[in-house]
Amino acid sequence: MNGAWGVKRNYHAHAEEMGGVAHPTPKFFFMPPIAIIEADEDGRVEIALGNSENQIEHEVELVVKIGGNFEPVMMAVGCDTTDRTAQAVAKSKGTSWLEAKGFPGAAVVGGWIPYKDGAYNIGISVNGDVRQESNTSLMVHSISTLINSLKENENLSEGDLIFTGTPAGVGPLIPADKVTAWMKNESGEIISRFSGTCQ
Repeated sequence: MNGAWGVKRNYHAHAEEMGGVAHPTPKFFFMPPIAIIEADEDGRVEIALGNSENQIEHEVELVVKIGGNFEPVMMAVGCDTTDRTAQAVAKSKGTSWLEAKGFPGAAVVGGWIPYKDGAYNIGISVNGDVRQESNTSLMVHSISTLINSLKENENLSEGDLIFTGTPAGVGPLIPADKVTAWMKNESGEIISRFSGTCQ
């Protein structure tokens, strides 16, 4: 199984809520295969929190899967579940975000559908309360820009996933929280989703 690439600060509003600014060129981190967990045919998934004693937060995202010739072939809603405690330590030391972003089950993926270029609404709710909702048209760097940057600067491979960044509204998760995430097309139809309970 392939791993996943995550892009940092790809929505201006999220960059601002984290106390920073969007990068002028894409910056990435890598999540190993063990981090990826996909929903079943009914959209159900167990949402792992890693070390739940730490500050764990949700980040809803559009996820794309790379096919031959480095073209996006599938897409889904996803959640880059993040250990902020471990991330803060890594930032302070200038080290890898692997512990914060790559723990088992950290990269949650909903139902896959064939990729189609366009603008999609993505959102996530926790215990019935909508926490994040935005549109992929607000991404700083487009999917084609992300792919080209990964091809030029990283070891992008067929089958890899790209988590394309999260909008504003990230927030905490604790055990027993019930999470639902969705992606809608321009007509408002849900085209990818997942739901589960935090473990």
